[in-house]
Amino acid sequence: MSHNIWLAASDGDLAAVKTFINEKGISINAQDEFGYSALHAAASYGHKELITYLLENGANVNIQDPEGDSPLFVCETVDIAEMLVKAGADAKHINENEMTAAENAEEEEWLEVAHYLRELTGVPHPDEVDELEDDMSHLMEEKDSDDSSDDEDKKENSESSTVFKERIEAIMKATEADGVDRDDELKAVVAEMLATAGPDAAAALSEQLQALEKK
Repeated sequence: MSHNIWLAASDGDLAAVKTFINEKGISINAQDEFGYSALHAAASYGHKELITYLLENGANVNIQDPEGDSPLFVCETVDIAEMLVKAGADAKHINENEMTAAENAEEEEWLEVAHYLRELTGVPHPDEVDELEDDMSHLMEEKDSDDSSDDEDKKENSESSTVFKERIEAIMKATEADGVDRDDELKAVVAEMLATAGPDAAAALSEQLQALEKK
């Protein structure tokens, strides 16, 4: 049998984990010297049966290590992340490095997990905001050309595009800071962008937005 509950959880040894908890009196939320709990270990290695047992028997799904990482931060696959989220894992939690689980997943290159968590929280990837701003600028330039606008109009439209980007970034930062869902605010800003772009440009931008959402 494994030497401790954390190694047992890493190995997916359900029988050993039960022995540590039921016979040796180890707390289900006990943490090792690095702040890892059995749930951290089970989630990291993707042991579904063990995760289910731990959650059903009182494991804290939002328990944190010294860096503020909850078990959601160590999920390498979407199905494991979904299990924790359904059990109450806070997808908007920010750790000591000011990162969300989605951002951590991106850094670790667990891209499917990152995408799932961003979809869940409604916070787009910063690159998507940049792409949206670029698309908006391009479409506004086309509109200027079609309308034979003067330099002053072009300057105003460029400034307008920058303002939209800054508003979107501000909403994203606020959401990451306090965890409040601001999906409606983001949609409102996008709606203003579409209205500003004009009918033809708006239609094109809408297609590009839909393409971004499918990524």
